[in-house]
Amino acid sequence: MSRPINKVLFIEPRAPRPHIFSRVAIPRLGPVLLGTILQRQGMEVKVIIEEISAPDYRTLDFQPDLVCISSITSTAPRAYELADFYRGQGLPVIMGGAHPSFIVRESLDHADYVICGEGDEALPELVAILNNGGDVSAVQNLAYLEGGEMRQNPWRPFLENLDDLPIPNYEVVHDWNARRGRRFVSIATSRGCPFNCRFCGVIKLFGRNYRFNSVDRVLEEIRQNGVKAHHVFFCDDNFTANRERIKELCQRMLQEKLKIEWSAQVRVEAAKDEELMQLMAKTGCYCVFVGLESINPATLKLYNKSQTVENIKDCVLNFHRHGIRVHGMFVFGSEEDHYQVIRDTVKFSRELDLDSLQYLILTPIPGTPVYQELEAQNRIFCHDWSHYDGHHAVFQPRQLTPYELQWETIRAMKKFYSWPSVLKRLVARDWFYVKMKAYGRILMWQSRWGKSPHVLHLKERLFARVRQLRQWLPGGAQIQRVGIPADIWNFGPWEKTPREFLLRFLERLGVEVVQEAVTDKAENAMQLVQTEITRLQEKADLILLPFWQGLDDARQKIKDLHQQVTEETMTRLLALDFNRESFYNACMELGLCFRKRLHDIRRIYFQTLSEVGAPV
Repeated sequence: MSRPINKVLFIEPRAPRPHIFSRVAIPRLGPVLLGTILQRQGMEVKVIIEEISAPDYRTLDFQPDLVCISSITSTAPRAYELADFYRGQGLPVIMGGAHPSFIVRESLDHADYVICGEGDEALPELVAILNNGGDVSAVQNLAYLEGGEMRQNPWRPFLENLDDLPIPNYEVVHDWNARRGRRFVSIATSRGCPFNCRFCGVIKLFGRNYRFNSVDRVLEEIRQNGVKAHHVFFCDDNFTANRERIKELCQRMLQEKLKIEWSAQVRVEAAKDEELMQLMAKTGCYCVFVGLESINPATLKLYNKSQTVENIKDCVLNFHRHGIRVHGMFVFGSEEDHYQVIRDTVKFSRELDLDSLQYLILTPIPGTPVYQELEAQNRIFCHDWSHYDGHHAVFQPRQLTPYELQWETIRAMKKFYSWPSVLKRLVARDWFYVKMKAYGRILMWQSRWGKSPHVLHLKERLFARVRQLRQWLPGGAQIQRVGIPADIWNFGPWEKTPREFLLRFLERLGVEVVQEAVTDKAENAMQLVQTEITRLQEKADLILLPFWQGLDDARQKIKDLHQQVTEETMTRLLALDFNRESFYNACMELGLCFRKRLHDIRRIYFQTLSEVGAPV
């Protein structure tokens, strides 16, 4: 280390694009807390939260000796950009947060060090070593490069006594006192989560063991930070995981006459406790953020959500009965979701009269079970981290095309954030939600109603191969006859139901299916298929090569055959993978060869489903 570290700059990068809470800047607690820890050790600290104030770093009057950048997955590209800027000035850079904790090697391409998981102890230890000398291999939770090779030290046990941490000092935040309008502060009363939702990375990051601050400590933090703010956000991942503890906290707030407006993240079951509801309302709970997730029972089971649709209804009604507003969050795109689930969810949430909501697209965030599964199945097609914000389809769903998932989610948001919904809040003089709903509507308009580059890219992915096939037809003729080599069914072999489903699906599309079988002797099944393809060339407008799941060797042979025949003869060959994860998408792509409207193809698919049964 060429220069001593006396001044440390922390940066929380801004979101890649506006979202429903863009005008409600709630600072994440991590950089503020870590900055406070170093400040107490004599460092001069500044924390820049770009959602609050994003300065020009080239002219910033604070000249740091060390830069620490926190990142979630969607802000990773911005974090990398900032890290590269400061490393270009010769400054050491440390990255931390949820994304670098699990995408370590990539992060080290931009930072000198990565702190994985909790940094409360690791960061001051590392700074001390950088200042005074020592062995960085002794710092648990730390990753770094040594001779071009990544070194990742073991993770330390999670901090048990959270009261040992200082109360965050928001005065270290850049332009904190210059802010106009409502000021929000975050207060954490716990870490960890006893539940295990498959799309959430909290357990891997903070553990399943539920650790919490004492009630006395939380009250002191409210006195120091909460009463000075317009609104307190209790940023626990599950504020009411221990309901008796929250009851005690609320009772003490009433006894000490601590008057604050607050909100928190809770689960559905919190609304079952009448005493808790009353105490939350009395202490100033303005809104709760509830992971409603889905109205599809199969999806709720898949997500490991121990709740029912009736529980969801009761939850919203109970909170409303106590004057507490509800922000609901639904997640679309599970293995069990299809387009009708999304449309039914929109109808359900409007009938439920949720105050605000987000329809989110299932996103495989690194560190979650969903990410591990989809990555192993090679179903993630987009690795632009800025799209990992819950508003972009980045993987291949099972019962939706990525384009449908994206478009149906946009359509759902458009229906909820409508001008009539704004007018309804205006009549009720609910000014905060008038502004929020109006802003939501404006955001939908700014997104160009589904004509963003990402949406257009998804549409192009779906239609690209079909356009190529149609270009091969003379004079723009339509594909009317589909040839299928009879021996292709032996690669698998295909089971009866999916084979019957596919043939019935083609029949409903109005397609004539021509199957060609040969009785000549052949060295192997692939040679038979090649002979059948040759005979089909004069009989069919398109030759379909469907291959079945779990047959990697046969799949590769068919792909090689597809490329060879297409290049040599210009035969219109369509090879489609009909495995469990891609069957629906393969049917949609196939259907677009004969019908122009995806809606019609989808209707035929589900009609066939009702007749034949599930193909996989």
